[in-house]
Amino acid sequence: MEPSAFPQRVPLKVIGRLEELQADMVVSLIVAHLGPQPDERQAHQAHCKGAFISLTFWITLRADHEERVLREAIARLPGYVMQL
Repeated sequence: MEPSAFPQRVPLKVIGRLEELQADMVVSLIVAHLGPQPDERQAHQAHCKGAFISLTFWITLRADHEERVLREAIARLPGYVMQL
C-alpha cells in the first residue's frame, strides 16, 4: 500500500460537555500544533444536543505524526468527551 501524500486536508470532530468545551480552545491547539490555518479552515460547525456540543473543524496536516500529537492535546481539554 502506498503511503498517503501530505499535506492532507481532513475533518476533526471534537465532542464535549456544552458548558466546558469551547471552540476557541480547540482552535488554539490547532494553531499551536499545526500552525496558522487559512481562515476558512478555522471556521467550525457546532451542533448541540442536550448537555453536549459537537465541533467540526477542517485541518491541514503536513505530516503523519501531526494528527496524533494534536489529538492527544485535545483529549486533555476541559469538558472533552471524545473525538472522531
